Amino acid sequence: MHGLLITFSSSAELEQLERPFADYAEALRGVPGFVCKTWLQDGELIGGFHVFASREDADAYLASELVAGLTANPAFIDFEIRHYQVLEELSVRTGTPQLTASR
Repeated sequence: MHGLLITFSSSAELEQLERPFADYAEALRGVPGFVCKTWLQDGELIGGFHVFASREDADAYLASELVAGLTANPAFIDFEIRHYQVLEELSVRTGTPQLTASR
């Protein structure tokens, strides 16, 4: 498993982003190798922690039109993307739902 932490800034109010983010979430469910995403917000900083089946799946997502559309949106700036190895055995022990269910 592979994790991506993707964050960016937006001056838009969260209420204005609810519908577009709901549409994005629906599209994300169809991405090959996608496992789950935890959405995050801290003031103008928005993003999420994504889990993919492999680094290759995560890289393919980053190269996709879905991400290209997000990063091209002028309402979003200061993107930061960080890669992480998911420690599956420990994550299962602490109850990560998607990992626990697949075991």
